[in-house]
Amino acid sequence: MNFIDILYTLVIWFPRALIEFLFVLFKKILDNPGLAVVAVSVCVNTLLLPIYAVADRWQHEERLIQKRMKRKLNDIRAVFKGDERQMIINTYYRQMRYSPLSALRSSVGLLLQIPFFLAAYWFLSHTPSLAGKSFYFLRNLGEADHLFVINGFAINVMPILMTVINLLSAMVYAKGAGSANPRTQGQQALALGSREKTQLYGMAIIFLALLYNSPSGLVLYWTCNNVFSLGKNLASATLKRPSSALQAIATIIGLALAAGALGRRFNLDRYKFMIAGLGAGLIAVPFVWKWVVKMARRLQMPEKDSLLLFFSSCAALFLLMGLLLPAQVIASEASDFADPIQYVVRTFLQSFVVCLLIPGVVWAFANADIRKILAAGAAITTLLSLICVFALSASYGVMTASFKIEQPELISRAFPLWASAAAAIVAAIVPLVFLLVKQQKILAGVYNAAAIAITVMSIITMVTLGEELKETRQTAREYNVSTSAVFPFAKTGDNTFIMFLDRALGVAMSVALDEAPELRELYDGFIWYPNTISFGNCTVTGLLPIYGGYDYTPQAINARANELLSDKANEALTVLPKLFGETGSRISITDPALTNMRFVSDPAVFKDIPNVTVQNLDGRFNKQYMEEFHLETESFLESFDFDILFRYALFRVAIPSLRYGIHYKGMWWRDNATNAFGLGLTEYSSLYYLNSMCTVDSGAGTFSMFFNETTHEPGVYTKDGRLSASPPSFTQEDIEKFGSEDTAAYMYTFMAAMKAVTKWLAGLQSMGVYDNTRIVIVSDHGTGFAKDMFEGSGMVDYNPLLMVKDFGARGPLSISETFMTNADVPAIVTQGMREPKNPHLGTSLSRTFQENDPLAVARAVATNPSKHGPYLLNLSGVRTLIGRDIFKASSWSGWEDAQ
Repeated sequence: MNFIDILYTLVIWFPRALIEFLFVLFKKILDNPGLAVVAVSVCVNTLLLPIYAVADRWQHEERLIQKRMKRKLNDIRAVFKGDERQMIINTYYRQMRYSPLSALRSSVGLLLQIPFFLAAYWFLSHTPSLAGKSFYFLRNLGEADHLFVINGFAINVMPILMTVINLLSAMVYAKGAGSANPRTQGQQALALGSREKTQLYGMAIIFLALLYNSPSGLVLYWTCNNVFSLGKNLASATLKRPSSALQAIATIIGLALAAGALGRRFNLDRYKFMIAGLGAGLIAVPFVWKWVVKMARRLQMPEKDSLLLFFSSCAALFLLMGLLLPAQVIASEASDFADPIQYVVRTFLQSFVVCLLIPGVVWAFANADIRKILAAGAAITTLLSLICVFALSASYGVMTASFKIEQPELISRAFPLWASAAAAIVAAIVPLVFLLVKQQKILAGVYNAAAIAITVMSIITMVTLGEELKETRQTAREYNVSTSAVFPFAKTGDNTFIMFLDRALGVAMSVALDEAPELRELYDGFIWYPNTISFGNCTVTGLLPIYGGYDYTPQAINARANELLSDKANEALTVLPKLFGETGSRISITDPALTNMRFVSDPAVFKDIPNVTVQNLDGRFNKQYMEEFHLETESFLESFDFDILFRYALFRVAIPSLRYGIHYKGMWWRDNATNAFGLGLTEYSSLYYLNSMCTVDSGAGTFSMFFNETTHEPGVYTKDGRLSASPPSFTQEDIEKFGSEDTAAYMYTFMAAMKAVTKWLAGLQSMGVYDNTRIVIVSDHGTGFAKDMFEGSGMVDYNPLLMVKDFGARGPLSISETFMTNADVPAIVTQGMREPKNPHLGTSLSRTFQENDPLAVARAVATNPSKHGPYLLNLSGVRTLIGRDIFKASSWSGWEDAQ
């Protein structure tokens, strides 16, 4: 991270994230981007209102003391000069207990507006959600309003209206309104001086110049801010109890939210009770707050003790969210991160902002009673977070590299509601008991001990991460080769090519053929086997049988209980390379998965095989693809969202009942953002430019293994099969056709991959090596699919893609209903060899699945290899296939516990 990134994180990131979250929330509730902008403005200003009130009071106090000192200072300046004058002025300041630096307090209100202005400018000026959307007389919130055109010159009305309201607000404030109104504060009203008035009016003109040509959505936001400010100033100037008016408005809004949520007027999915509860909370907050303040006044807690408890609690939470949790995530799957340390540093700074910097600012504005509440609140929040991380953690199934949990319903099923309630009650009672018995120092010591323990755990995790990164970089240096001749093809000898497409779903091909019938001709000579099953529902359990056959199904692996799991994985991956290498074939392998039973590719596993070349492609075609399709560099650099690890840490520390909402279908409350673009670009570009890695020569025959994850990360492909840095938008027709947005996103991805493969096939034909090449396209498992063709069995995750083109085969794509498993691949590619055997075990590779053989698929406890081993795969259940039509529910027995 450079200095600009650090400054952005410390100053702009949190306001921007807050505005984005509120915008997505209200866009969802109100189903209107314009109303969402208005609601965001109201919420942000309401949240800042207490701080603005304190800032106004400080400003008023500054004016009072300046007024009291003005006459004396004028006398000093009239009599004395030079250093003597300054010395006397400084002496007078000390007598009055005044520091010129305290004048900065009067600028707090303005200083607070700067980060929020920049955040709103950053977000609302660039979000696609406003582009092309109208709001009453504003035709396009993504562009300047251009409401009038005079002699070809466009007039933007909204910035002018914004400025008029800003000037009116300044006029009211300049006459002595604001929070220091004598009727509300019992203080002397002070009209602003000419210099201060000039500053106020000047700022209004500056904002007019800055925002005149800005998108009308941004100007609408700032106009609403000015309306809010005008209303606040008028209320302060004219009402005896402005707080009562604010409470009345909050009550009205709360009633509207509750009625709209329960009356199904809002688009809320399963969040109606949450929004209704939020509305009830708005009504109850003023009364609850008065009671809490009353209790705080009775609580005996010296301010230094409250300060110690507050920052001890905040520090422990900061280390948990900013260091331990992100380090654990990255250490578990470092290969998914382009620059792992950068993401640790980013999340560390973001957590510092949320857990220390912002609480510190709030602490500075608070009085003694509020600080007691802050200390107790911080202690409760931190204890609750620790409970949720270490006692209420659960496995939620597959989470993709883009941080999308594939089965989000598992989040809501993981814990009953009473578990969240119990955690909240315990987290509230324990700190309060310490406070009531006046043992806050002991409680602070507990949090300090927790901070130390978290730091130690983080250091251990970071050391592990560092060792893995060192190993990965060393591997990259040893196997960094040119892009040419990655896959040689013999002009006359036999070529065998296995293309592994991670998570390519078999039944998706049926939908693809309906959408693009031309694929039948383009897959010249191929047979598609839709009635194919995988032995596992994830890469850990589904990949090894593809390359090793039936000797490496989950049950077969676990039957060899005394052998290291990593050794068995390496065996499976080297079965076919060793066999083909012994026949004199040239072996080419790229990005091998599960080497050493890890997701980090280690080409050294294949070093003893003759005639082998192993390469990690590592996104070497990213730049070429971006240049060809005019993608901006920032799209890739920022594709792995700036704060996704912080959002994930928030998910971990939250009570279970809130986690589904935080995850929010894998969108994490981001507006048109995705973490899949970077990985999608890396994988798809390799597939798209596969032809450029293939050469033809007169050498010996070849055997190639091409690992690719294009189909693993949906959500970044447009309908025409192009990568997009923003998530694609789906029409109602798409949703009805494919069954859901997730399935539509997957089909866009699947179609892009299938079309890229046909581009490669056409290249092989033009190079004249198509007929002497046997090709197998296969995957390790499937994925959730709304157009589920399985009759109630729920086994779509076990349906991998399997397509085969044999030597000399031609003609349109044919479909075979023959029952197959992806463990049949070794038998398919060794067909024609004389008695092919597993070079490690001596067993036959010609075996295919027989009609009377028992077959059981396995469900893994976790998709991460680190959760398995050292000897066995960690399985949660097995299910037996008793028929041979995998789509019928009657072909499957029930799930049983794994032995």
